[in-house]
Formats: sequence, C-alpha cells, structure tokens
Amino acid sequence: MNNNFYSKVFAWLFLGLLITFGSGYLVCTSEPIFYAIFGTPLYWILPLAQIGICIFLTARIMNMQAMTAKILYVAYTVLTGLSFASIFLLFDVASIVFVFLATALIFGLFALLGHFTRFDLSKVGSFVFMALLAVIIMEVINIFLMNSSLDMFLCIISILIFLGYTAYDMQKIKRMKESGGAEDNLAIIGAFELYLDFINLFIDLLRLLNRSRD
Repeated sequence: MNNNFYSKVFAWLFLGLLITFGSGYLVCTSEPIFYAIFGTPLYWILPLAQIGICIFLTARIMNMQAMTAKILYVAYTVLTGLSFASIFLLFDVASIVFVFLATALIFGLFALLGHFTRFDLSKVGSFVFMALLAVIIMEVINIFLMNSSLDMFLCIISILIFLGYTAYDMQKIKRMKESGGAEDNLAIIGAFELYLDFINLFIDLLRLLNRSRD
C-alpha cells in the first residue's frame, strides 16, 4: 500500500465531508442564507450544478490541472452542503452525529474489504450500477404511490448498493494507482468517488432511522 497516496485520498475525503457538514450547518443557522437558497429558484439550480461538476470532473480529471480538480471537488462539496442544510432542521444534532459515526464505521469496513480482497469486484460494479438505476426508477414511481413500505425497502436496497460501491471504488482506486498517472489527480478522483459513496450511505441510513421512528 502506498501510504502517502492513500493519506491524500482520505485527507481530501475528510476535508470534503467537513466542508459539506460545516456549510450545511452554517446555512441552517443563518435564516437569510437559508431562505435565499430554499425560498428561491437557486434551490433547483444546485442539483444541476452538482450534476454538471460531477460529469465534468469524472470525465476530464486526468486532463486537467491538479488545482482545477481540487477547486471543482471543493465546489461540489460546498454545493452538497448547501442542499444538506435541511437535515439539520429535520433531525436533531445527536441523531445526525450518531448516523455519521455509524456511516463512518460501516464505510470504513467496506473500504478495507475493497482494498484487501483478492476477489475481482469489477462485476460487482456493473451489478450495483444496474441496481441503482432500478432503485432510482422505483423511487420516482413511489413519489406517486407514496407507499411507505416500498420506500423503506428501497432505502435498505440503496444502503446495500452503496456498500457494494464503497468496496468496488476502493479496489478501483487501488488499480488506478497501480496503473500510474498524476498522483494528485488520482487522489482527487478517488476521494470524490468515496465521498459520493459516503454521502449517499449517510442519507440512506438517516432515512432508515426516520422511517423506523415513524
């Protein structure tokens, strides 16, 4: 294991999570900023900007300057934080901290599994991608059905999907490093993919907690 490289990956991952939760809490505690986002069309622009950065960063990461990649990564984590502000209104801080720690523990275990396993997880990546598409389609349908049992089932399936993605992405990062390339850029894209896994896992666990309380 290249400790220096993985230190960079997880340092950027930690920074991204810190920015996201910090900016989310800041927005939540500032009424003018909160209503400037959630009370205006800006709320609908945020996800479009996130999608745009995600596509551009993953497609062009190895052809851009390392500083550009870092700026785009930080920008994405800030945008996610702005949309995260609502969770601080829906959940108490103790619940958020509990779910965050639970996410970190589970995420860490599956990241270690992905790094050290000798099993080729490339097929797992294809499977979880197709499963994720199916879940997204079913969640859109359930917007109209409003079936709470189906929502909880989809939430559990989504958790399993992102656990699979965590292991798969960790193995993919290991292979990218072994194949060579600009280390700073590889560290950013590695951190970005793990960041997406962590955030989605956190959201699903938070949803599950909310459903269990209901």
